[in-house]
Amino acid sequence: MELGNKIIDALCYSYQGVYYVNLTSGEIRSYRMARYVREKFGEQFHQGSYETNIYAYVRKLVMYEDQRLFEPILTIASLRSIFSRQMSYSFSYRFTLDEEIHYGQVEALKVLDSSDEIVLAFKNMDKQHQLEKNLYEKERQIVKAMSRQLNEVARGPLMNVIEQSKAAKEAAKAGQDVSGYIEAIQNDGETLLRIFNLIFAEENTDREKIEETIMKLDSLS
Repeated sequence: MELGNKIIDALCYSYQGVYYVNLTSGEIRSYRMARYVREKFGEQFHQGSYETNIYAYVRKLVMYEDQRLFEPILTIASLRSIFSRQMSYSFSYRFTLDEEIHYGQVEALKVLDSSDEIVLAFKNMDKQHQLEKNLYEKERQIVKAMSRQLNEVARGPLMNVIEQSKAAKEAAKAGQDVSGYIEAIQNDGETLLRIFNLIFAEENTDREKIEETIMKLDSLS
């Protein structure tokens, strides 16, 4: 248990729920319990049967769509199967409290010097999820800005190509000189080429470069 205690102490710094599971006896012991778990289950989760406790947690709190994620750790037999071939197992899931969706992560670790001891840790991931959501929204806004600028900058030359092509056809039918139309089409085509070269340049691999490209597009409009 000495190594197990060191692992538990380390996990208690960053995980809201930390439990020791004995795979021989099937018993669980709590070292740190999240407040919402204590309020929901009381003293039940401090010790007792691992399978009874984990089933109760999954049934009462975990969103139905994510309950299948717990199948590999629902029984002592399944835990034995996992840790016969690996040292750790983790996954993310969603749970509900007061009809609000929250995000969590489970980390199961095998105690290195033992074949039948597992440390199970639960972390609340709400802040990380919100940060990822905010980052995704920023990236989405950048893509929208790029699309908007492309539409504004490229539409003019493209419409000119179409109009000049129609005018050139009419002039050719009437036997008129079409060199002016051809020159205008070439100029607009070259403008479009510069725009697309700018957008699809290989250096557009991060947000800063893409934002620079948007500014350059804006100068062309």
